Amino acid sequence: MEQEIKNAVGLGNPELVIESKPKPEPEPKSIVTIYDFSSLLSKHEPPKKQR
Repeated sequence: MEQEIKNAVGLGNPELVIESKPKPEPEPKSIVTIYDFSSLLSKHEPPKKQR
């Protein structure tokens, strides 16, 4: 009985092979140079108060 259930579900069938999930390729990291960083800072810097 148990073997019949396994065969019906497909667990006892050697033809079924569990496929491994493909590994996602790592995304290339963006490189930020010190010049890019300074331009980002100057864009988002609050306005300086004048004395």
